[in-house]
Amino acid sequence: MAGLNQEQTEQIRLMSEWVRKKLAAEGTGHDWLHIERVQNISLQIAKEEGADLFVTEASALLHDMIDVKLDDEHRVPLDELKRRLSEDWKVDPGTVDGILAIITRMSFRDREKYKDERLSKEGMAVQDADRLDAIGAVGIARALMFAGAKGHLLYGSANAPTAVGHFYEKLLLLKDLMNTKTGRMLAEKRHQLMLEFLGELENECAFSGESRLDRSGPGVMVE
Repeated sequence: MAGLNQEQTEQIRLMSEWVRKKLAAEGTGHDWLHIERVQNISLQIAKEEGADLFVTEASALLHDMIDVKLDDEHRVPLDELKRRLSEDWKVDPGTVDGILAIITRMSFRDREKYKDERLSKEGMAVQDADRLDAIGAVGIARALMFAGAKGHLLYGSANAPTAVGHFYEKLLLLKDLMNTKTGRMLAEKRHQLMLEFLGELENECAFSGESRLDRSGPGVMVE
């Protein structure tokens, strides 16, 4: 599989610099370090799946920039992102459309809305990578980081978002939503780690039967 040409390498460099600057102070776990991990895992999956590396990497870098989870300081409107891709970074129109089709359709919360619209190979690689970063040790850390930033409880509320509620609402579902063989393989260990963490958390917090029911309450949105 061919790598990036000189023009694409420069485009990726400019995108990376812009995203790093925008998300340097993001405090909910959707920061530059998250983007960088998703970028690296996406490329690993893309190589295994024979996907286009430029579209994959660009989509990984930009996948959170229009997301409502980010506050106004960090989020940009879709039109602005499209303009930057076309005018600032000189990406050709067809590729811009492909990138935007990925980042506007890959969110967990929109899975029912777009269930009949299959992602491209590049989109599947980025979606798997983003979901992998929401589970395992880093996923646990991000869930707690997000809950702390938003003032959510750790557990025990059926009427408000909690960190523990989010595991049962979303994170434990992600293993079975992976698109690719590589994604499914990498998800197994991370999923098991979360189960072990939750089991030990229950032991240490001496959860009552009543608080176990609160698992089904609203969770925090990490992805």
